[in-house]
Amino acid sequence: MSAFADQSMHVQFNIPRNRPLSRPGTSRSFRAPRDLDVPSRSQLQQAALLSVVGQRGERISFGELFQKQKTLVIFIRHFWCPLCQDYMASVSRSVSPEMLKRAGVKLVIISNGSHKMIRSYRKIFRTPFQVYTDPTHRVYDALGMTTEVADEFTAPGGYVRHGVFSGIAMVVANALKVGMPVWERGGDISRLGGEFILGPGITCSFAHRMQNPRSHAPIMRLIAEVGVDVATPEARSPSPASKPPNMTEEEEMQWMKGRRRSLAALKARKVQRRGGSQWCGGSNCLINVDSKEST
Repeated sequence: MSAFADQSMHVQFNIPRNRPLSRPGTSRSFRAPRDLDVPSRSQLQQAALLSVVGQRGERISFGELFQKQKTLVIFIRHFWCPLCQDYMASVSRSVSPEMLKRAGVKLVIISNGSHKMIRSYRKIFRTPFQVYTDPTHRVYDALGMTTEVADEFTAPGGYVRHGVFSGIAMVVANALKVGMPVWERGGDISRLGGEFILGPGITCSFAHRMQNPRSHAPIMRLIAEVGVDVATPEARSPSPASKPPNMTEEEEMQWMKGRRRSLAALKARKVQRRGGSQWCGGSNCLINVDSKEST
């Protein structure tokens, strides 16, 4: 449980912003990029050759995600982070596949834990967007994301809805709700993420690196940066009843089961309001309703 609590505390280190740092795993020092520095072409080429892992364990090169299309790539901290779960909830509320499709843009989420966490993590937010993981952190490192927390104070992002204890409770409740495999590795709790607009090809038009655990870029700012007209009424997220695109066959079957249960419950309530089973086809009615119950 202490790992969850770590994510909601603002930790400060007395490290100057531009001090040369030592990259983990090497003896060579380097200067950490500022939060808005766009990666160089050579950095992008290096990152594009590295691998990320999909929810079935398949490996693809990071560059394939943005080779043919402008892509908003959001790097979260780890799967158990309550602050990032608040951020993902903000993304789900604010962004629909339709609004991105009209702008010719796609959205990809990347974490750094086990790929076996991806399926249940997507279920929490009912997200139709692709989720991958970078368990080696090599893509994070190549794009300049670190584990160093900036020394200057910054206010928490507007997406943050939970404090320490309520955040822990939310994460636990979400894990129980979707059956997250708690024995799998959730990711590095010290890792910071960021947001990049990449492609098509080896290009980057926007970069933002987190400076503390609460500093994801506001999702509506990112949507505006990729060229989506946020004032267009059609840009609103679809109803939860609508089927998300890009579902696997198994996910579609689960969605259909849930949809049928919702429809059955709706019909049952209508039957109760109208006076009981006489409105439901008699003995052939599949809805178990006690007409004496109040609505």
